[in-house]
Amino acid sequence: MYLVKNSPRALFAALIPLAIVEAVLMVFAVAGGQVTDPEGVPAPDQILMFYAGRMAINAAFLFAGHLVLRQWTISSRLAYGLMGGVMAAASYGIAMRNHIQLAAPGDGTVMTIGLLPTIAGMIGGFLYGQFAGLSQVARAVGAPAAASASETPPPLVFDGPVRVRTSVAGIAIAAVMPTVLATLLPYTLLPLLMNGFADKSTAHIFAAVIPAQTFLVMLTISVIPATIFMLCVHHVARAMDRRSAWQYAVIGSVAAFACALLLAFVAPLLAVLAAPAAFCGAVMGALYRRFAGLEPLPLPEAVIATDPNALVGADHPSRHQHDVILSN
Repeated sequence: MYLVKNSPRALFAALIPLAIVEAVLMVFAVAGGQVTDPEGVPAPDQILMFYAGRMAINAAFLFAGHLVLRQWTISSRLAYGLMGGVMAAASYGIAMRNHIQLAAPGDGTVMTIGLLPTIAGMIGGFLYGQFAGLSQVARAVGAPAAASASETPPPLVFDGPVRVRTSVAGIAIAAVMPTVLATLLPYTLLPLLMNGFADKSTAHIFAAVIPAQTFLVMLTISVIPATIFMLCVHHVARAMDRRSAWQYAVIGSVAAFACALLLAFVAPLLAVLAAPAAFCGAVMGALYRRFAGLEPLPLPEAVIATDPNALVGADHPSRHQHDVILSN
């Protein structure tokens, strides 16, 4: 039996999705306050304190959930993903209840907005279980020690055929990559945006809102197509018996480039996206392979037979000739 290790590095990696979502929600809260009540917009130091408080709560809840799963000797990545979602939802609920936020959500949007940190928490929990690593459970106190080294059970090894797992969490992480790469584009326009406004405070608001808006829009319109695309790439790679990360990257790049060319027949202007699409497909394929892992090939399915005489090989003579019954 194994337990997931305590790892500050894994906790830091698990907080990255939550940090992105919390930053996006905080940007929209500041932008909304700038429109409705410009005088009431908090100072940058106060915004930073709110953000640090939310992240501290998320980190504490995530680590507490990890300790609970260790106590229950649960180490599956599915359990860690569900734990991350539950803990992120609890952290969001506590923040709403105690007003640890810049602005309250609008009427009828509390649950909808809460889905974003919940999904980010599920990805974060999966990342913690992935990066922390496993350690074997210590032998119980009072258990008899092995009489000799020969009685110590050997480590489990497997040298049979394997294939890449179908991982829901791996697909979800890969499907977010188009959104992340598209969000990086507005940051290249920030210098131009800052020079385009006479009021620098307004320029700063737009410079923060545009990437956040791009993130939410791209997440809404691309996550489902990207999920279907990644699932197809995975099954194509599995059918070709490819297992390495660079092979998945090549297959993803070629598939994305082909999809961009097909779209170019409908809208020729989309041809300029062929090269970025190929790069994005390569990143998605490599990321999926990194997080999916391997599994042994399943055994052949059992055969249900009603006639014992039919249980013969493909080259048996009875497969190539027919018995003759002469009718009267």
